Amino acid sequence: MPFLIDTCLWIDFTRKRSPRILKQFIAPYILNPNAHLTPPISFEILRHASPAESKQLEEHFLTFPILETPADLWMQACKLGQACQQKNIMVGSFDLLIATIAIHHDAELISFDDDFLKIASISPLKVKHLKRPS
Repeated sequence: MPFLIDTCLWIDFTRKRSPRILKQFIAPYILNPNAHLTPPISFEILRHASPAESKQLEEHFLTFPILETPADLWMQACKLGQACQQKNIMVGSFDLLIATIAIHHDAELISFDDDFLKIASISPLKVKHLKRPS
């Protein structure tokens, strides 16, 4: 089963000021041969990167398999968002897009983000929810 590494792990892993213990905690997930990326996650990471960081990250991302966006991504994400709203679950639009891609590919999403647990409570999303080490 593919793993989809969420944006929050990438940010903590690549940020210079992140504690070493946190980077060591994240490394096995990013280095796992089943680790994948998807365009919305790449976008979230690269949009704030400096030109030097962006170049380095883009080169690194080329080594990862990509979970492509399904043709009906927007409609499926809308339906997922509506299902969340009916249960009074409020989550961000990008989280809905990422969750929809993970569901489509039957991938397990690895994240620190609690919002994905909320989405998983009303959908087939598989989440490995991590807690940052102290």
